[in-house]
Amino acid sequence: MNLLICVPTYNEAENIEEFITAVFAGCPPETHILVIDDNSPDGTAAIVETLITRYPARLHLLNRPEKQGLGRAYLAAFAWGRSRGYDAFLEMDADFSHNPGYIPVMIKEIKTHDVVIGSRNIKGGGVEGWSAARNCISKGGSLYSRLVLGCPIKDLTGGFNMWTKAALDKIDLSSIISKGYAFQVEMKYRAYSAGCRIKEVPILFADRKRGKSKMSKKIFAEALINIWKIKKNIGIDTGIDQFCKFCVTGALGAVTNLLIFFVCADRFELPEIPVSIGCFMVAATQNYIINHKWSFKRNMAKGTLSLKMWLSFIAGSLLGLAANIGVMEMILLNFKLLYKFFAQGAGIAAGMAINFFVSKFFVFSNIIRKKI
Repeated sequence: MNLLICVPTYNEAENIEEFITAVFAGCPPETHILVIDDNSPDGTAAIVETLITRYPARLHLLNRPEKQGLGRAYLAAFAWGRSRGYDAFLEMDADFSHNPGYIPVMIKEIKTHDVVIGSRNIKGGGVEGWSAARNCISKGGSLYSRLVLGCPIKDLTGGFNMWTKAALDKIDLSSIISKGYAFQVEMKYRAYSAGCRIKEVPILFADRKRGKSKMSKKIFAEALINIWKIKKNIGIDTGIDQFCKFCVTGALGAVTNLLIFFVCADRFELPEIPVSIGCFMVAATQNYIINHKWSFKRNMAKGTLSLKMWLSFIAGSLLGLAANIGVMEMILLNFKLLYKFFAQGAGIAAGMAINFFVSKFFVFSNIIRKKI
């Protein structure tokens, strides 16, 4: 496997020679390094140029006239490597925060996966030399990204990642919108969404000992905001997004349910249980249509409504109906209410969690399964 290690640099003169030496010492001879330098004023590129004579055909330099962002540096490196026939690409920093000793482990895993992630957030992984506050911010940012995107990858924000050429082809690099640190999140989310086989391996991330970190509060805040742009651009509804839509749909169904129940039970004094069943059928049908066309729209391989799926939705919702009636009757037996529909409202809330679980994992589960 011809591996190209892509290393973006800006003012890494203190680290670059030792880093390149360490990488080549621990990697097979078919491993090459491409340094992408953004016109570092400290002479990083000049040091690399002198090292090229020591590692002919294995060390390469891509000079850029100015800082254009981490994402653009990697995209330039991928384009350079793909045009020259490399099989795999590794992203890593030159400051030794990414230990070159993990590269052989990642090479082994990439043979059976499309993407290998050096993960700080799985068992065996972690950070060294960070304050508790910085560690909390990093983990919080990754968790935030996972919740917003509905993506199970534990370390979305990390920058120590290996990709096969096939994975980069699936991602469609021409559609990448991120320039800075959100680039790592977008790449992984696109890989997950494209059905790539993804493997996380544990790493210890060490704080840099020399040089200055490029991360700032402004860059971090910008990355958090860009998560929503990434989500909108790719357009996949999962996890918390689906639950929010499901709740809105449920609220509309509850309004329909309560209005019918109020008219029939409170105004016309019809028996509560038959009325509740009728309300359920009307509201459930309404919910099925909205969930199919909106909440779980992107789960469905086919966008048409069907009698079979409607029956499945009704059957699954009976569990929620049982909770609905049980809670309603318990309240009516133990409390004296001005209007009975308050008890019905509590019953609806009790059945919502059951309804969502059944809908997501059984009724609207006709989705292309992601391989992680």
